[in-house]
Amino acid sequence: MKTSWACPKCKRKFTRLHQRHRCGTGNRAAVLRGRPDFVVALYLSLEAFAKTLGPVEFVMRDRYVLLRSRRIFADLVLMTNALRVVVHLKRRAKSPLFFKIAADRNHISHVAKLRDEQALSVLKPYLREAYDFSVSA
Repeated sequence: MKTSWACPKCKRKFTRLHQRHRCGTGNRAAVLRGRPDFVVALYLSLEAFAKTLGPVEFVMRDRYVLLRSRRIFADLVLMTNALRVVVHLKRRAKSPLFFKIAADRNHISHVAKLRDEQALSVLKPYLREAYDFSVSA
């Protein structure tokens, strides 16, 4: 990651000078504590896959997880009945997996709820595309 600034307190690196952030990256055990087994298993599978994409920082708070390379390329919410994933792409993708799509000036966000490994398998190419888009900017 091309770095222009590192936080003097937490040492996290950012591409923007004085990037607004919350120090630290959180605690995975705290995020997973009390979650249903199938949600934890899905999260762990998604995390393992994300690590194969390249350098990824996982920023965790409460029930939220952000996946970041040079910038955030996906964010997750661990729910009681699903893993809600938002993937940030350069383009609008069509898939029955996405139940909501929203655009802003930087990217198009695609929202899916994963309930099993099959849904995660469908999502993986989009995660790869989102990662590639995040490191190309």
